[in-house]
Amino acid sequence: MAYATVEEFTDFLDPDPVPVNASRLLDRASTKLDQLLIGAVYETDEDGLPTDTALTAVLKEAVCLQAQYISALSDETGANANVSTMTLGNQTISRALKGTNGMGKTQRVSPDLLDLLQVHGLLSVYPIVWG
Repeated sequence: MAYATVEEFTDFLDPDPVPVNASRLLDRASTKLDQLLIGAVYETDEDGLPTDTALTAVLKEAVCLQAQYISALSDETGANANVSTMTLGNQTISRALKGTNGMGKTQRVSPDLLDLLQVHGLLSVYPIVWG
C-alpha cells in the first residue's frame, strides 16, 4: 500500500505533469521507504499506516520525493543503474560502470528522501544506498 495517492502525488508535482505510471511509482517508492524504515518504531493502525498525523505527512512527502526521483531517472526497475551512455554525432556508446559496493552506479534512493527522513529523526545516520 502506497503512503500517498496519485491525487496527492499530482498536487506534489504541480505544475509538472504526472507520469502515466504514477500509481506504480508510488508503490515502488513506498516499498523503498519501508526498506529504509526497517527498525523505526511508531504506532500504526490495522493497515500498518502510522497513526500520528505529522508522521503520516512526512511519509507522504517522502514517497512523493522518491516517486519523482524514480521517474526522473527514467529507470523504474534499476536495470540501468550501472550503465553510462554517450552520444557523439550519430554514434551512441553504452558501457557498464565499474565499482565495488555499488560505487559508480546511479543511486536508487533520492538524496532528498534521505535528508527528509534524517531531519525528522527517522534515520539516525545518513546511509549510502546503492541497491
